[in-house]
Amino acid sequence: MKKNQTRRKFIKTSALGLGGLIVARQGYKYINQSTAKAKIVIVGGGAAGITMAAYLSNMLRDKDITIIEPNEIHLYQPGFTLIAAGIFNAKDVAEPTSKLIPRGVTWLKDSVQDLNPESNKVVTKSSGTISFDYLVLVPGGQMNFDLVEGISRKNLGEGNAHCIYDYDGAQRCFEAIQKLENKKETKLVFTDTYTKLKCGGAPKKITFITDSYLRKKDARTGKTFDYYNNGATLMTPDLYGDRLATLYNEKAITPHLKHRLVAVDTYGKKATFEELPEPTLAPTPSSANYEKVVVDYYFLHFVPPMSTPDFVKKSPLATQEGDLKFGGWVDVDKETMVHNKYKNVISFGDVSSLPTSKTGAAIRMQAPIAAANLVSLMEGNEPEQKYNGYTACPIVTEYGKVLMCEFGYDKEIMPTISWLDPGVEKGMWWVLKKHGLKPMYYHGMLKGLI
Repeated sequence: MKKNQTRRKFIKTSALGLGGLIVARQGYKYINQSTAKAKIVIVGGGAAGITMAAYLSNMLRDKDITIIEPNEIHLYQPGFTLIAAGIFNAKDVAEPTSKLIPRGVTWLKDSVQDLNPESNKVVTKSSGTISFDYLVLVPGGQMNFDLVEGISRKNLGEGNAHCIYDYDGAQRCFEAIQKLENKKETKLVFTDTYTKLKCGGAPKKITFITDSYLRKKDARTGKTFDYYNNGATLMTPDLYGDRLATLYNEKAITPHLKHRLVAVDTYGKKATFEELPEPTLAPTPSSANYEKVVVDYYFLHFVPPMSTPDFVKKSPLATQEGDLKFGGWVDVDKETMVHNKYKNVISFGDVSSLPTSKTGAAIRMQAPIAAANLVSLMEGNEPEQKYNGYTACPIVTEYGKVLMCEFGYDKEIMPTISWLDPGVEKGMWWVLKKHGLKPMYYHGMLKGLI
């Protein structure tokens, strides 16, 4: 009995102590909150929008924040790769949006059709015109499946042509991978795309996952793997690109550089590529006469070209010069994330022009800086916080191992654990990818805590 009483006393004391810490933390937060007031509209309720709203909620004493987001279900998109690997179920990456909106933030379940930064207004589909003092533009990227002839999003999986960037597509992809073990000899083809894209490592992840799955089933023999890449190397920085090239060689995956997917014949199972003179983010000019290569396949994983949503592309907020203009990426300062022309607009994440890879890890670093800079602007000060371009992509190289690619602007290697060799895949990163990142996302990042 005495032992149980001691245990209960310990739990009660610990709980009181934790409660005291929470009260103290909230009191400290209140004292340090800004008293600046303004109407903030956040376009987009994905990872970037909810994280930004959480940080702003913590920083502002009297907040007036509205998130415009049409989707009732929020998807943990980094988990799509693990759905295609059979590690996650589809339900593991889906949560109601209503559960994730920070307390005190208004959620307008609608979509934006036009942006008018000159008049500080956005036009929605169903709720009319919404005015703002400050705009946070983070609606997420747009996948343009129609730019690959013969492909449509609703028909993913037909002709064994798959894409894990789509929620349903990731599920169909795993079903197709499972069936490959019963094929004796067959040709598997994987591609990336030519535009800026979210999670640029995903095309390589699914290639490695498919290879590893078949090896686990003792069914890799007789199957050819070909990877068609828009770039001149598999990845930059070179530390990671060179390691990927070595792994491709070891696993008998043949890379084809400077190739762009332009068409898929799902009935005949043929993929058509253009051979590029040099990599580019620009669409193929109508006057170009690039040599075309037609490749037979049994299984195809492809990536559609990506851009900002149409309402962003046609707005004055989109970049107007250089190759970035083709995707409509929002023209922001790469350090402060404040728009280069409209100083009451901030953008980061998948739609921004920031010259770094578009990942959840990047958003995790961008959001607190963007929020601090927005509060500074509200207080009449200059934005002083600076983003260094940090991003991370945990590339699954086989079941049980991940190459953790961490870097910043100018391709500077930025490992979280400095004494580990960043150019070698490790089991500890697999454990983090499989078990740690999703809880960190929901309970840390989306709450503005990490």
